Amino acid sequence: MAAQPEVAFHFNVAEPLRYLCRLLRKVNQAGMSALVCVPPDLAHELDQALWTFAPEDFMAHARWDADDALRAHSPILIADQAVAWPGAEVLVNVLPLPELPPDYAGYRKVVEIVGLDQPGRDAARLRWR
Repeated sequence: MAAQPEVAFHFNVAEPLRYLCRLLRKVNQAGMSALVCVPPDLAHELDQALWTFAPEDFMAHARWDADDALRAHSPILIADQAVAWPGAEVLVNVLPLPELPPDYAGYRKVVEIVGLDQPGRDAARLRWR
């Protein structure tokens, strides 16, 4: 039987972009790879922010729709939809999904980022019940 991933809920995230940058810096510094599933507008903002967030801690990354060679060499992939990336160790989900993220059990760790709104909190809890 395969080990279940560690699941962490990060509630009351008021500034998702800044929070994601800090979280991904920690993941990157730990030498792990991550798939980040976020709404389309946040995907673009995150892509831009990772270039400038911490100049001393450059975080190589790519968008999910990049060519295969670039994706293969990027430890952080940003997707604007629910997808699965078997090579990643960490799945970071910001999408308000009605069900569990695809292939969630294949990740070492799953991080659910939940904002301040009660419907988002309820949906996150229901997904993992």
